[in-house]
Amino acid sequence: MKKFFLYVSMAVILQWSGACTEPYGNVAADCPACPNNTECIDSDCGCPDDKHDMGSWCLPKRDNLFVAASLDCYCMDVTGLYLWRITPETDPAGGVQLPQSTYWITGRGTVYSSGTAAFNYYDLPDGDSIVIYNAQMPNENTSDCWISSNMRCSADIYGKFHGPDTIQAQVVWGRCREKNGSALNFREVKPLTFIRKR
Repeated sequence: MKKFFLYVSMAVILQWSGACTEPYGNVAADCPACPNNTECIDSDCGCPDDKHDMGSWCLPKRDNLFVAASLDCYCMDVTGLYLWRITPETDPAGGVQLPQSTYWITGRGTVYSSGTAAFNYYDLPDGDSIVIYNAQMPNENTSDCWISSNMRCSADIYGKFHGPDTIQAQVVWGRCREKNGSALNFREVKPLTFIRKR
């Protein structure tokens, strides 16, 4: 009888200790895997207070953050552009100054893709300007964009500030290649307006 009581007691203890190792609540059932930079908030995927809610994805709140939306600019349907470090390109001696500015670009599926030494900022009397050479593509984590089923291109972004909150940009597509790697003589310019996100 003592052995039987001992076995039952041990079974209860093991069962109880096993229950303690189970996670509190069913975490997997609280939220599915949250897509597009969203997070599990109150059992639903959404954006916390320190991020902008972009409808189906989140964009971290930062100073010098601009957003553009376009139905006509390849690979850039909704794009966040963060001017992280801005050093105006000035050289009174007339020599070449290496860029020290840094930008981050993001989209629905990425947190940020960064670029340094490809971003120039110009402090000009008629409106400050930016140039981003070989821009990183949001959601692609590369500088290439498939603009058709058989052609991928790279883009340079030329932008002019119109006031502190608007950058009117031209996205110049070029350096295009076919699927087999053959170079193509193709160039196309698409307008894109970035608005400061506060």
